[in-house]
Amino acid sequence: MFTTFAWYFLSLEGRISRQEFRLGYFGLVIVNALLIRTWRNLTVPRVRYYSGHDISHDWSILLVLLVLLWPLIAVTVKRLHDLNVSGWWLLAALATPVISSVTSVSGWIITLLAVAVLSVLPGASGDNRFGRDPLAQGGI
Repeated sequence: MFTTFAWYFLSLEGRISRQEFRLGYFGLVIVNALLIRTWRNLTVPRVRYYSGHDISHDWSILLVLLVLLWPLIAVTVKRLHDLNVSGWWLLAALATPVISSVTSVSGWIITLLAVAVLSVLPGASGDNRFGRDPLAQGGI
């Protein structure tokens, strides 16, 4: 069981289906939100006698985000592999700030559109250069 868990969230090799992508991606987003909320409650004092934003604890939230970044990358790369596309195309996500500044579209909208497309497009049928068909492995 641990090897499947480690492969799913840590490895960049193989393929996953649309359902596995949605479960993994949105599960990680929910875990991320819960960790940030819990971490903020543990590190930031509840009673504030001033108004304003205390940035002294923002580094710890950045650390939580960085810990969950690799599993998000791994799940997305495996989904790209299922579409018979190299995982290096994930680097195109680095162009999101440029696209949002040129088109005045929010970066979150671009990211949500990309996740929606990856969630809806069917993968390449049959085996490809990245591995076996995940639907054929499950007997579907």
